[in-house]
Amino acid sequence: MSIVILRIAAALYAVAAAAYIVFFSRPRHRRAATAGFWVLAAAFTVHAVAIGVGCSEFGGAEFFGLRGGLVLLVWLLTGAYLFLQRYYKLPTIGAFVTPLALVVLLPTLFGTPGHPGVAPATVRYPSVTLHILSAVGGVALFAIAFGVAIMYLLQEREVKGKRFGALFSRLPSLDALDQMIQRLVRAGFVVYTIALIAGTITATAVWNSAWSWDPQQVVSLAIWILYGAMVQLRHSGWHGRRYALMTLVGFVILLSSMVSLKIVPGVTRHAGDYGARVSEIAQ
Repeated sequence: MSIVILRIAAALYAVAAAAYIVFFSRPRHRRAATAGFWVLAAAFTVHAVAIGVGCSEFGGAEFFGLRGGLVLLVWLLTGAYLFLQRYYKLPTIGAFVTPLALVVLLPTLFGTPGHPGVAPATVRYPSVTLHILSAVGGVALFAIAFGVAIMYLLQEREVKGKRFGALFSRLPSLDALDQMIQRLVRAGFVVYTIALIAGTITATAVWNSAWSWDPQQVVSLAIWILYGAMVQLRHSGWHGRRYALMTLVGFVILLSSMVSLKIVPGVTRHAGDYGARVSEIAQ
């Protein structure tokens, strides 16, 4: 049932993306941007229902896999964009964010979602929920920063080439884009830090050890250090093109690492089967 609801949400995402693209191509059509916002809000709501139904079907265990992670990522990505749009009023960003959300969601719409079941009692700690939501939330903010960085590089090319054409008039100013990248990276870093703290609490409770050199832990720490360095470099004066490029590279590293860990079986203990792992440790 959750897959059917998720497909309905995907259809709404497609409509919202089309509306934002129409607005991007014809900025005078402000109604297209307004329609895109409300359709995207509807997609976000339907998506939330799909996640709720999925939790009742699979006991939350699917969010420890790649598919569930992508489903949650798109939902939080959309929520973050809707929140930002209420304050910054930059609908042109929707022409970049909504297609990205749709592309990420598409692979989850085919095949069998998973096997029904109940997650082990050891993963139903409050810190696990906080860890998953904050980790994916941080990635969602980094994803939006990735989209804004692309916009910055496109706008910079227009400015340096002195073209001042249609693309120049449709994109926000370089200063506005640069500031937004910085704020998104900083906010993502704070949220991701919460994820690491919650993950440490969970690991201590489940595995009796805060650190075990698990590949997932190593990669998560490396990503935290990478974005922490970006925050510090910003305070040191880094901005503009090189900061946008660093944002692109950082997100590519993050996404490739996340996907690699999920598609290689048995490489990490972070697969939802914590109960079995606790038994192994006890023995």
